Amino acid sequence: MKKLFINLSAVLISTFSIAQSGALIEFKMTSTKGLTGTIINKHSEYGSKVNMNMAMPQMPGGGIQMTTLMQKDKPDITYTLNESNKTYTERKKGETKETTDNNIYTVKKIGEEKVNGYKCIHAIVSSGKETYDVWNTKDFPDYDKYAEAMNTNEKMGSSKRQKALKDAGCDGFPVKTIHKGNEREGEMTMELVKMEKKSYSKSDFEIPAGYTKSETNSSTSPSNPSGVKSQQEIMAMSPEEREKYIEEMKKKYGK
Repeated sequence: MKKLFINLSAVLISTFSIAQSGALIEFKMTSTKGLTGTIINKHSEYGSKVNMNMAMPQMPGGGIQMTTLMQKDKPDITYTLNESNKTYTERKKGETKETTDNNIYTVKKIGEEKVNGYKCIHAIVSSGKETYDVWNTKDFPDYDKYAEAMNTNEKMGSSKRQKALKDAGCDGFPVKTIHKGNEREGEMTMELVKMEKKSYSKSDFEIPAGYTKSETNSSTSPSNPSGVKSQQEIMAMSPEEREKYIEEMKKKYGK
C-alpha cells in the first residue's frame, strides 16, 4: 500500500502541470482485506487539493480522513487540514527524509487494452514476491506535459519502477493498478474513476476561514501503551511517516 500511495502522490504532483485550467481526478481503492476508499484531487492554476477517505477495518478508529493542500504561490509548503477541529499543519520542502528504493523491477508487456474508456498499455511489474498489474494511458490531452513533469520531478514516488516501465514502453498515466503478493494487505486495486475539466476559484485552494495553525508534531507527542495516535497527530505526519504508521498498525492489529 505504501508504494501505491507514494506512486500516486507522484502522479498527482505531475498532474498539476496539465491542469492549469482546472481538473478533477478521482481514484478509488479496494482490497481483499477490507480496505476501501476514495482519493479526490482538485487541480487548478491556484494550486492542488487532495481529499483522502480510507476505511481500514484493522485500524483503531476504522481508517483515515485527511485533506492536503498545495498553493501555487507557495510551492514549497504542503498544508494538511483537520476538518474535525478546524486546524492545519504545514510541512516545508526538505523537512521529510527521502527514502531510497532498493528494489529491482522487471516489466512484462502484455499489450493494448481498453479500461474505463481509455486506450491503455497493460503490463506486469514484478519486484521480489510482489507484482503490479498496471494499465497506463497516454490517451488524453496534454499528456506530453504530464510526462515532462514526471521526468523532471526528482521526488517521483518509485522512480526506478517508472523508469522500468518507460524502458519497456509501458509508461503513462495510471488508469488501473492491481498490487499482489502482500499477505497482510491482500490484493489491492487502485482505479481511475473520473478525470474531467472543472473550473475553480482561488478561494477553493485557500485555508478555510476559522482554521488555526497547529504545531502538533507526531515525533514529540506523548507515547501511549497501544501506540495509537490521535487523528491530529496522524494529520501532522508527512506522507512517508503516515504510511509507516499505517503499516505498523496493520501489523499490530491486522489478521
